[in-house]
Amino acid sequence: MRRLGPIVLTLMLLAAGCGDDDTASTTSGAAATTTTGAATTTTAAPATTTSAGEDPTAERVAAAQELEGDYEGEWNNTTFDSTGPVTASIAVDPDAALATFTLDLGGNVFGAADPDPFTVEIDLSQEGPYQFTTELMGDGQFTLADGIVFFTAFSIDQLTGASMEVDGTVNSSGWDLFYKILNPAGSTFAEGTVEATRVG
Repeated sequence: MRRLGPIVLTLMLLAAGCGDDDTASTTSGAAATTTTGAATTTTAAPATTTSAGEDPTAERVAAAQELEGDYEGEWNNTTFDSTGPVTASIAVDPDAALATFTLDLGGNVFGAADPDPFTVEIDLSQEGPYQFTTELMGDGQFTLADGIVFFTAFSIDQLTGASMEVDGTVNSSGWDLFYKILNPAGSTFAEGTVEATRVG
């Protein structure tokens, strides 16, 4: 199989990019920290603008708190007719303006053995898009605004440099996502869905 960690993005997205303001005034960069086993990586995102007269950090924290909880579901690779379970949790520390997303993908992910769970920490004092690096997906970027999530993994080592895109809806009830893996030349290699429901 060649399942995607779309969820990964998803979740990251969920936990992270929860604040979108319209009036420009302040500029900031975003950072995401990924912990896989003992390794932790923090990367900064491009600078973006937030609205004046409001507290964008408080808005992002409040939006992330709406997604806080445990999720269960499954991924389905419709190209290769493979599937596996997905479990995830999102926790928010409002005082530190920090969201923590933990994801566990089951089954043959990217055609390999069941990967270990991983955790991503998102600095909600910064505005997205959020960049990240994980052992499973390599470098990527994601955003979440108005319940729509978009995630890109730029080059996945296990798939000989193929990229992955994930988009769909995310809310406090769960996620409904579509993903596709693109060959380096741009053609579609595989696609599928990820659905999860909030269970706690």
